[in-house]
Amino acid sequence: METTDYVGFIGRNPGNERVFVVTGDSGEGMTHGVVAALLIRDVIVNGSSSWQELYEPSRKTTRAIGDYLRENATAIRNFAEYIAPGELDSVEKLGPGEGAIVREGLTKIAAFRDEDGTLYKRSASCTHIGCHVHWNSLERCWDCPCHGSHFAVDGTALNGPAVFPLAGLI
Repeated sequence: METTDYVGFIGRNPGNERVFVVTGDSGEGMTHGVVAALLIRDVIVNGSSSWQELYEPSRKTTRAIGDYLRENATAIRNFAEYIAPGELDSVEKLGPGEGAIVREGLTKIAAFRDEDGTLYKRSASCTHIGCHVHWNSLERCWDCPCHGSHFAVDGTALNGPAVFPLAGLI
């Protein structure tokens, strides 16, 4: 785990008096391990540490607020795609070797037509957390912008974090 300010979270777990956390090492586990041992010892034995404020697990930074807003805006944008129109009006407009998101009633589908005309239709919802997939014409697969899952034209999960294929259509 990496914190937005690259300073680990070391100290009392927010909301707990006797639970301590050490996380957000950003590749500095050896250094933060020593800091944590000294800081937590001081807090337990003396009631406070001169480093306590710097490593406070509940601290908020200006950058953290900006990152939080950006990340949540990305999620909202991804889920808003479900109410937007499809890229094509119908699967009949798909040419050989093309993939696109098509709206069929209330459902958005990931549609691909191979060179021999076979049409593959799957749900456009990633099986990891439900974000809307996009066609990747270079790699000829469906990509999920939320966490990077990839799916084959037939919906098979190629790369995680998704492990299940895109859902079939009823």
